[in-house]
Amino acid sequence: LAHPGEPTHGTPGVLRAFPGTGPRPPLFLAHAAGGSSDVYGHLAARLDGDRPVYGFDRLEHPDDVPARAAEFARRIRQVRPDGPWTLGGWSYGGVVAQETARLLSREGEVTALVLVDSILPLPAPPVATPAQEARRRFVGFAAYVHTVYGAELDLPYAELGTMDDTAQVDLVLALLEKAVDLPAAVLAHQRSSYLDLRSAERHTPGPYPGRTLLYRATRPAPHTVRDARYERTDATLGWDAHCPDLTVTDLPAHHLALLDPPAVDTLAADLTRALDPSGPP
Repeated sequence: LAHPGEPTHGTPGVLRAFPGTGPRPPLFLAHAAGGSSDVYGHLAARLDGDRPVYGFDRLEHPDDVPARAAEFARRIRQVRPDGPWTLGGWSYGGVVAQETARLLSREGEVTALVLVDSILPLPAPPVATPAQEARRRFVGFAAYVHTVYGAELDLPYAELGTMDDTAQVDLVLALLEKAVDLPAAVLAHQRSSYLDLRSAERHTPGPYPGRTLLYRATRPAPHTVRDARYERTDATLGWDAHCPDLTVTDLPAHHLALLDPPAVDTLAADLTRALDPSGPP
């Protein structure tokens, strides 16, 4: 989803710079699952005049959270070597940002970590076999394909149970491509989103004692496939176990609408106040 006023292409090896200036420390935002950082265009436009905003676009490799966070930190140091830094991210981006904040806080001041409806998944229910685990991951997706497209996605769960994450999603999408005529871009996004979410599920956040601002969506999202692990009812979405200096603010919108008007207006206004409660410098 592109937003007005944003650059249309990232540059490999550097952070995406959004149009905008301001006297405050830059806000560095990590991409959500399967996407680039261009989703932050509306937010950057509303923070213009207060602080610059930079985005970290998705990398195919490395593909795990700690290595991506290390690369994010390296690029942040290129833009602002000595801090202070303000970090954040929406959804999966918050997981990467939290690990990045842990790394940078050892070298300088992180003024705040901003988590925009980043949900730590609950533990998966126990299963007896790898085939059952594969079924747990993909049976809802197969049902969705049948409901929406009227196509049967006959998945070989026993075979999937012998594969790693990449091989699993490649086989599922190959079968989907045969069953349903979908654009290549849609299939590519499904693949990258799945792999990013799996990397987050494998990651256990370490402790981060710095100031953390969590913005929580209060309305159910219209997800195509629901996963009980992400249906958390605790207000902290699991982050209180890792971020003790945590402030939770509710936003009256669903997860997928937080970076679009009108929710992003509320988010930007609250961020401006929360990050600089003393007012103009």
